[in-house]
Amino acid sequence: MNEMKTITIIGAGMMVKPMVDYFIEKENYRINLLDRFVDKAIGIKANRPECEAIEWLNNDTDLLDSVIERSDIVISMVPKPVHIVIATSCLKYKKSMVTASYEVPALMDLKSEVDKQGILILSELGEVPGIDHFGTQMLLEQIKEENGRVLSINSYGSGIPSFESNNNPMGYKFSWDPLTVFVAAQTPAAYFKDGKKIFVPGDKLFENFWYVDIEDLGIFETYANKDVEKYIEPFGLDKNISFYRGLLRYSGYCNNMRYMEELGLFKSDQKNDYSNTTFLQFTCALVNASSDENIEKKVAEYLNLDINSDFIHRMKWLGLFDDVQIPLEIGSNLNVLLNRMLQRMSYAKGEKDMIILHIEIIAEFEGGVKEKRIATMVAKGIPYGDTAMSRVVALPTAIASRLIVDGKIKAKGLRMPPNMPELFKPALAELKEHGLEFTTKRIIL
Repeated sequence: MNEMKTITIIGAGMMVKPMVDYFIEKENYRINLLDRFVDKAIGIKANRPECEAIEWLNNDTDLLDSVIERSDIVISMVPKPVHIVIATSCLKYKKSMVTASYEVPALMDLKSEVDKQGILILSELGEVPGIDHFGTQMLLEQIKEENGRVLSINSYGSGIPSFESNNNPMGYKFSWDPLTVFVAAQTPAAYFKDGKKIFVPGDKLFENFWYVDIEDLGIFETYANKDVEKYIEPFGLDKNISFYRGLLRYSGYCNNMRYMEELGLFKSDQKNDYSNTTFLQFTCALVNASSDENIEKKVAEYLNLDINSDFIHRMKWLGLFDDVQIPLEIGSNLNVLLNRMLQRMSYAKGEKDMIILHIEIIAEFEGGVKEKRIATMVAKGIPYGDTAMSRVVALPTAIASRLIVDGKIKAKGLRMPPNMPELFKPALAELKEHGLEFTTKRIIL
């Protein structure tokens, strides 16, 4: 038997349990699971001796150093600002680090030190980004082997209720950190159309959406996700490419988000005292109305909507017009919104979330023949078990970490899947063993 390896996972949030399960089922691995809320780590550990739950506060660098020093690899599943704290310790003890997060600028600034220490910091290993990169690389390699020229890429990802669990008027439920949902909802994006970069400001994301029809699944709204420019060179694409990465949502989502943002419900920088405030009074303050006025009419007028519009009905359904005390003493507008959303938009026991990854590449081949190459992955949550979202974030991160710690991937430096082509084939092969597989299709245009 090979020597046991120690995997340190920092963060015990909603995405982590399948990762711990993966290493325990593989055997030959010990796991240190750190979180500031140690009860969460203890719950994931579930009396399994292979896993040690450790309480860790973000400013306790001595404890972090002592754990990382005796680790073989570190997986960071914490909010982005904390990655730099963990990376600093990894550099000190020459330990590689893996995360599901998008590349963080503060980490990119460590490039020279990472190269000097000869370690790997590998980012973008979740669902989006992550498995979507693998699917894109798979199709691009096939096209290259057939001497094709890529004309356009459309890559879509989603985390939404499965069709049978899509039973609320918002068309959405939370399968990952709600605050992160709203941070992403205000992040600028950019895509390319025939080589021209089209920038979408963070406050205009939901004004720039359209429909996409995915065969056998239906029609969804899509809006742009982050800036695609950094992927063009690693994927080996031409400068005149059309390249779009977007998220998929059920119809109505984008206007819901757009109007909530216009009302100021996304604001999180200012804390308010709600100890004697009802939801009705809170909403009245958003539109400069008094509580004895018709709040539905006032909100509709503020947004230039009909009083019978879908959005007004959805606000009412959420409870934002209710003359009921807000159960928060201090908080932001976003805290109040999330209070209502988590009450009404969480998954009930037995309900399922759904992941859709869908990639379409149009390429030109010998003789001017054009084809659309399609790769689609659909995964649903396990009733009373792991969510689809937790599996598609945890498993690629865990698989990549195991390949690294077992010496099968030897890359160093600051990397992500697009500039680490040796990763996607073994990762996809193992994901298939877990029921996560792309189906592919070719259409001659």
